[in-house]
Amino acid sequence: MSNETLFYVCGGVLAVSALVLTFAGLKVKGFPGKAFPLVIVWFAVFVVGATTFAVRYGAEEQEERAPEYAKANEEIEMDEGTGGFSNEGGALGGETEEGEEEAEEAAEGSGEEEPVGPTTGSEEKEGGAAGKGGVTKGEEGSNGGAAAGASTTLDLAADPSALAFDKTELSAKPGKVTIDFNNPSPIPHNVVILEDGKELAGFEPIAESEEKLEVDLEAGSYEFICSVPGHAQAGMQGTLTVE
Repeated sequence: MSNETLFYVCGGVLAVSALVLTFAGLKVKGFPGKAFPLVIVWFAVFVVGATTFAVRYGAEEQEERAPEYAKANEEIEMDEGTGGFSNEGGALGGETEEGEEEAEEAAEGSGEEEPVGPTTGSEEKEGGAAGKGGVTKGEEGSNGGAAAGASTTLDLAADPSALAFDKTELSAKPGKVTIDFNNPSPIPHNVVILEDGKELAGFEPIAESEEKLEVDLEAGSYEFICSVPGHAQAGMQGTLTVE
């Protein structure tokens, strides 16, 4: 019987003995009692046997594989021996690549740059057209500046019977915008110009009176409201379009 088989036998006996001992200890009261020394000897014998056969089995395994290890070492040494020749070949290959790179650089150095041709007539015409376009844009800018300086006067009034303006939409040209506001109601009202929720201009609330609001505005959309608390929410608001 081989050492491997004896190792597995001893290990199996130890496992079964442990299970039997555990089961007997749970079922039999006072177990093992006087048989305790015998139990110790039983387990000691099989533990020593399993250890001995494990060591012997390992030694046999190493002896059997020794030729394989020797062959593998020889192959490694042969590979290392041929590696030097491969490196030399790699060095020669590197020198060859350097020579090819030098040849390519020499060929590139001998190349001539393409001459830049004269400007064609069509290109000159396009340049002239662009110049004319620039003048036209300048003229348009001048006209826009004149439009930006325009002045617009708007009439706006408060409804005497409700919290509302008589208009909800106003329009003006970019530049100075004047709003003539009339409040015939005894309830105080005013006019405030807003852009994105930010106040640009306005005046204090008035009652049964008139007031004038002047402000410079660029093209865009604005909001006009009565800033007395609760009045804008009740409907005293509108849109002022400047274009």
